[in-house]
Amino acid sequence: MTNQKVNKKNILGILQIINSYIFVIAFFVALVVNVYLYSVINFSLIAILVVMFYCFSENIYSGILIVSTIVTFVLDIVFVKQKYEVYIVVLEYMSIVCLCLILEMYNNKCIVIKKSFFEKYNAIIREIILIDYEISENKKIIIGLVQRIRDLKKISKILQSLQTTFDERKIIEKSEDIAYKFIGKGSWRLKKYREDDIFASYVKNTSLPLLIKDLATDKRFLLKQNSKKVSFIATSVEFSGRFWGILQGSSSIKDFFSERDLRQLFLLSGIVSTVLNNFYLYEQLQTLAITDGLTGLYNQVYFKEVLREEIDRSRSNKLPLSLGILDVDFFKNINDRYGHQAGDSILCQISSLLRTRFRETDFIARYGGEEFAFVMLRTNSWEASKILEHIRLRIEKQKFFLPVESLYPIQIKITVSIGFVSLTKGSLISEEEFIKNADVALYKAKQLGKNRVEGFLCGE
Repeated sequence: MTNQKVNKKNILGILQIINSYIFVIAFFVALVVNVYLYSVINFSLIAILVVMFYCFSENIYSGILIVSTIVTFVLDIVFVKQKYEVYIVVLEYMSIVCLCLILEMYNNKCIVIKKSFFEKYNAIIREIILIDYEISENKKIIIGLVQRIRDLKKISKILQSLQTTFDERKIIEKSEDIAYKFIGKGSWRLKKYREDDIFASYVKNTSLPLLIKDLATDKRFLLKQNSKKVSFIATSVEFSGRFWGILQGSSSIKDFFSERDLRQLFLLSGIVSTVLNNFYLYEQLQTLAITDGLTGLYNQVYFKEVLREEIDRSRSNKLPLSLGILDVDFFKNINDRYGHQAGDSILCQISSLLRTRFRETDFIARYGGEEFAFVMLRTNSWEASKILEHIRLRIEKQKFFLPVESLYPIQIKITVSIGFVSLTKGSLISEEEFIKNADVALYKAKQLGKNRVEGFLCGE
């Protein structure tokens, strides 16, 4: 386009210079012919010159052309000898004037056509420019879409990789490795929130990501001068409305990370948040599947699984093992008098007391309605009797408060009956028989007046 405009201007300039020289030469030729020949035969020459001047001259030359034609006309009138020749000359010049008017009319039409042509030409050029711009923009969009498709393919692989594990440590390790592969550079860590982590604290308190070009010049963080971190990038990892930690990248090079890296990190941190959320939901489901909803202790199903494993381990290693079952005395009376809400409160208070009184190696579960069961590892009958008697006395002395509407808090005393069974010297006994023997011991304690501990010894 620029070259075409330059060429057009150069051609017009050359034509203007040539026109001026042609006009001067033609004027003097017409003058000489009229003066010396003074004949009407010069009409053709004058007509040709006039037309040529009119077609190839600019506005200023058109004015000069009119003056020169008038001068030539006067000279022709002066020098003609016959009267009729004067009329002929007048007619000749009138015909020239008519010819000029006709040429002017067509010239105006040509100007209009040229103007319309150039307007259309310019409109087409503008459309071409707009189309070129749209094409370039569409190319950018296509490049962006191709990149997003690649990112989505990467994300799909990441999800497949992360969803194959339900271990928090492995999820963290895989996430760090995936972050490096996904971003393509930097050193990466997935970190749980700690109050002494200044970057995690900043992201948590501001709810903003971090993109630091040079940590040495960033006044928000005061780091040691020998810190290997120069560039830093981080986004939050959170789920269920809770802040878990940050996914961070670092480098020893200034201006290492870009805005595009930050956008990609947003996508990745969202995926990691989802995977961690699924992991914790899985853990909660696992916990709910093996725990009692009221007391938080293990339920009967899981208790029996553990008991079966411990019996096999005790038999194989020839280690003592004891099983106890606790039943709350007169529990039905509590429910009937104070309501089931009070009964539930009693069970929760007893479960809290049992957690604090048993050893960490022991296994406690809610076995049924008002019954609790205990597996005591490496515990013979004498040790079991001592432990369970201590628990019975502790419950007997404990004051239990009831959630009943009253002017004064209501507290009652509770007693329990406990039956236990001990397995020694690797005796061959099944899980069902072991539980049945503990039930027999519990029934004996109930029959002998309740609020006592009775044992059933196996294999002595």
